[in-house]
Amino acid sequence: MIEVKNLSLAYGSKAILKQVNFQIEAGEVVGLVGPNGAGKTTLLSALTGLLPYSEGQVKVAGLYMPAGKALYRKIGFMQDNSVLYPQLTGYDHLQYIALAQGFSKESIIETAERVGMIGYLDQAVGTYSLGMKQHLLFACAILHRPQVLFLDEPYNGLDPTSLIRIRELVMQLNREEGMTVLISSHNLDEIDRMTRRILFVKEGQIIERTLAQSETSDYVVTVQEKLADDWIRRLSDYSFLVSASQLSQALVGLELAGLTLIGVEPRQFGSEQVYRELFEVK
Repeated sequence: MIEVKNLSLAYGSKAILKQVNFQIEAGEVVGLVGPNGAGKTTLLSALTGLLPYSEGQVKVAGLYMPAGKALYRKIGFMQDNSVLYPQLTGYDHLQYIALAQGFSKESIIETAERVGMIGYLDQAVGTYSLGMKQHLLFACAILHRPQVLFLDEPYNGLDPTSLIRIRELVMQLNREEGMTVLISSHNLDEIDRMTRRILFVKEGQIIERTLAQSETSDYVVTVQEKLADDWIRRLSDYSFLVSASQLSQALVGLELAGLTLIGVEPRQFGSEQVYRELFEVK
């Protein structure tokens, strides 16, 4: 459903994406993760035809870029709220999309109800909170039931209730309608809830990881006294990592070293752990 080959993109002399390659099959949910400025939004803009690229090939929903307006019948893109018009109502925004795509007024109301914004649909967007704007942006992206849904930081400004509603609706669309989803988010816990396949953007390139469904056999051991800087597999001043097979030996070693054990917990191996390792976050 999404095929990217040797994609490169630069702003002036600054290379943002460098020989990017990946493929996403129909019906997959895939995460897109990286620090600010890594190129996530640039990549999404290239995949949705909004940014030209200098090299490579992009194919989305069977169409090669640039695909023109035919692409926008097949994809939905939730961007940031700078694309909204403050003087128009939420209904105005959705009506524009419905008219362009040939959908009825009923589809507008149905989508607004599913997203949870029916109560302020007729208010001017200039009066919306950040969370309300996120609701509208999401509704605009799914109104026409696209084959491929691109989400750029969909959880910004959402309260827990709205976050759960949006996540469950995305997964419902994927499960029941086979919608392919590429979601960029800094909320790593939510990424882990939605997918085990993640594309990490680092220095303009893609590093792909498919996380194991089960936890690793490693344990995090926490002690009361500060560890030496050269402590093996040290995670912080007061914790280190040890495999299950070496746990008993490590506990004996703590006692011999005069260190006080605080706790032992299974290592939760998710996207945060991979992120820490890839981007050397201590």
